[in-house]
Amino acid sequence: MTELTTLATFQCKQQVIRAVRFNVDGTYCLTCGADKKIKLWNPQRQLLLKTYGGHANEVLDAAGSCDSSQIISCSSDKSVILWDVTTGQPLRRYRGHASSVTCIKFNEESTMAVSGSVDNTVAFWDVMSRRQEPVQVLKDAKDTITSIQSSSDRE
Repeated sequence: MTELTTLATFQCKQQVIRAVRFNVDGTYCLTCGADKKIKLWNPQRQLLLKTYGGHANEVLDAAGSCDSSQIISCSSDKSVILWDVTTGQPLRRYRGHASSVTCIKFNEESTMAVSGSVDNTVAFWDVMSRRQEPVQVLKDAKDTITSIQSSSDRE
């Protein structure tokens, strides 16, 4: 078994860190905190690049788009926010869950976002349109959705 070693440690100053997510090629990472913020980092240089604030409660998860131009985040405030990476401004705010949104992912092309919630639902959001409500909601789960995996079945 390979032993893991710490490459770098840096202070996020976000109270509790709820998630750390790397972009597709691993050059940048996002930290989600109890301070209601998302921070974009260059982890190799331990450099804070930008802070995104707009959630009313702690940020539980975030993901970067396939071209690293957008971020999608979710929070215990029941919302999902689509962000422009460069300006730091929210592009859209989605509401449709009845409770905390615990996990979020883009699909492979970053045209849709998928969120899971404490309300036992999975919601699909069309991030390419101006549509504010989910395209589809899956309601068959018997418990909280804590993780989502998006993958392509192409061979």
